[in-house]
Amino acid sequence: MELKGIFSAGCIALISTALHAKPTLDLTGNWKVIDDKSGFTLVKVKISSNAEHQYNGHIITAFNPPNMPAQDLSALKGFHLLFDLKQDPKDPYKLLSGQVFDPAIQQRYNVNGKVSRNGNTMILRSPSDAEKASRKLSWVRMRGQS
Repeated sequence: MELKGIFSAGCIALISTALHAKPTLDLTGNWKVIDDKSGFTLVKVKISSNAEHQYNGHIITAFNPPNMPAQDLSALKGFHLLFDLKQDPKDPYKLLSGQVFDPAIQQRYNVNGKVSRNGNTMILRSPSDAEKASRKLSWVRMRGQS
């Protein structure tokens, strides 16, 4: 009987630990950035972690928008686009702060945002720019591609 009680207590402890464990959500990998107005994929970005719950992103590929003159965008490969995106350690689906650099106008924007519950979509907004407050960028995870 005593062994059964010890086993039961051990199972309860393991289940309790699993239920109270902090969820983790790793944002590293390849993402495509989609403009909210046009629905066009602007760039593909590789996100890497530079500290716990903090990420940077570099452009893998840039695309010419449709109905615009084609430009050579190869110089954007490797461009540092996403800076110090901080994930809330208590709620990994909440993105507290970070910066996105717009290479077209040479301007950096403060951003915050959220991640979908399945971890495949990030929405970043710029709360610091009233003119662009309604604009957002959707970042969609690219699975199975390196």
